[in-house]
Amino acid sequence: MSWHFLASTNERAAREARGNQAGFGLIELMVAITVMVLVASVVVVRHSTFNSALLLRSQAFDIALGIREVQLSAVSASGDTGDFRQVYGLYFDSSTNNNGYYIFFRDLNEDEFYTSSPNEQFGPISELDQRFEIGAIRAVGGESLSSDDVSVVFERPNFDARFFRAPGDQIDAPSIEIDVARRGMSGTECGSHYRTIEITRTGQIALLDCPE
Repeated sequence: MSWHFLASTNERAAREARGNQAGFGLIELMVAITVMVLVASVVVVRHSTFNSALLLRSQAFDIALGIREVQLSAVSASGDTGDFRQVYGLYFDSSTNNNGYYIFFRDLNEDEFYTSSPNEQFGPISELDQRFEIGAIRAVGGESLSSDDVSVVFERPNFDARFFRAPGDQIDAPSIEIDVARRGMSGTECGSHYRTIEITRTGQIALLDCPE
C-alpha cells in the first residue's frame, strides 16, 4: 500500500511540476514578446526621428550652399559681357504663400531688392522639399526686421553681404538668421524641427549648431 501510495504521490507531484513549468514558460514568452515589441517601437520611432533630422539638416545645408554660390557668382568675373558688375542676391519670404521656395536674382533695376517686374529671377526657382519651409527670419544684434521677406545681396569685389527688407531699405544689422523648418514646427526644437542659417555682414555663411 505504502509503495503504491508513494508512487501515486510522486506521479501527481510530477504532473503538477510539469503544469507549473508550462505555465511559467507561457508567462516568460508573453513577457519576452512584450519587451521585443517595446524595443522595436522605440527603434522605429528613433530611426524615423533621426531620418527627419538628417533630411532637415540636408535641406538647410543645400540652401547655405546656394547662398555661397550666389556670393561667388557676384564676386567673380565670369558671365555675360558687363553682367559681372551687377548685384546678385537671394530672396527669402517666410509668409505662408511663399515659404516653400527662395529665388536667385540679378538686380537689374539696381534697387538691391528682388522684383518680378522687371523679371530679375536668375535661374529656376529653388523649391524646398514639401516637408519643409522657410521659417522665421531675424535680424541679429540690430534693428527689427519688421518684414516677412528679405533680400541678401552681394556685389563685386567684396564678399560682404547686405540685407534689405524693401527696395532701398537696408537692414542695419551685423547678421541675419533664416530658419529652415519642418512645416508648422518653426522654433520648437532645434535639430528635429528647425535648423538655422546665419549670414553675416562680412559674408560668412554658416549652418548653426543646435544649443546643447
